[in-house]
Amino acid sequence: MMNMMMKLISLISVVLILATNGAVAFHTSSRLAPIPQVQQTSPSFRSIVTSSNKLRSNAAAIKTASSVKPLMLSSSGEDFCKIQGRKKRVILGYKAMTALYIAVFLYSASKSVAANTLLAITSYVAMPAGLSYIMISAAKHDRLGSDTYKRINLSLLEYAVLGLSVIKLSGGGNPILKVAYIITLINTIKGYAYGVLGLDKKSGSDTMLQDFIKGVKSTIKGICSDPKNMKSFGYWSATLMVVTMKLFKLKDIINALQSAAASKDIAMSLARFNRLSLLALMIYTLKDAADRDRLSGTTFIQLNYLCALVLGIVGVVGGGVMSPLGGANVAFAAFFAVNGLSSYFKKSVL
Repeated sequence: MMNMMMKLISLISVVLILATNGAVAFHTSSRLAPIPQVQQTSPSFRSIVTSSNKLRSNAAAIKTASSVKPLMLSSSGEDFCKIQGRKKRVILGYKAMTALYIAVFLYSASKSVAANTLLAITSYVAMPAGLSYIMISAAKHDRLGSDTYKRINLSLLEYAVLGLSVIKLSGGGNPILKVAYIITLINTIKGYAYGVLGLDKKSGSDTMLQDFIKGVKSTIKGICSDPKNMKSFGYWSATLMVVTMKLFKLKDIINALQSAAASKDIAMSLARFNRLSLLALMIYTLKDAADRDRLSGTTFIQLNYLCALVLGIVGVVGGGVMSPLGGANVAFAAFFAVNGLSSYFKKSVL
């Protein structure tokens, strides 16, 4: 009995010793094993400075962008206002020209003049008044850069310069006409400049002199070129007739200057030369449009009517229907009127 108890005590002691040793071993191993640590990387001084500089540069860029954008918008806004202002002023100039030439007619009509004289004045005034009216629409629709309207501007400019010379030589005349010539002189220069250089005065590819030389060469080439269709042939024939009359009148002016004729006689010949020059350019513009098959345009319809009116009056008043020159003028007047009407109806159908 005693022996069994001694064995049991010995067994329990062994178990306790083994348990104690295991606990000690576990505690020791846990103390000796390295404890995993999370490495905390602190930023270097250089990276801090670099990040700070980037933030400052980004802030400066944002500030600059926010300040530049309004400046750009205001600059473009100012340019737009300038362009619109120039456009409005040149349109107003063409309106003033139209009104002044009509006023010239009314002033002349208020005087007691013969019927033939009044008809002649009508034809003289109808050309610049009608062309000025056409240019109003061209300016409104930004068409001043077209060769057609640049040619009209130059023809009106020539008309104003020669007209002022006529007034100077004659020593008087209609006071309203002088104002009309001055306004025409100023506004056609502006209109031609805007047509060549653009309303911003910097978008054109040529200078005014270069464009003028090109225009003269193109006009001479167009007059000398063969007509491309029957309508063009009719306009070409009318152009040659008026140009021939113009050259004869130029000869009269030269002879008058050489013979020291009176200033009023020279002024009368110069006035007729001036009107023929304007009419010739109007008719050539229609010839050019016929070559390009553009007669259905509103401008060319109006030019047809205008030329028909002028040629008809000149034919009746100048030489009479039965005279060769008067009959030719009346025949061409009918030709222009028919073409104007046919182009109008063609445009209406389309």
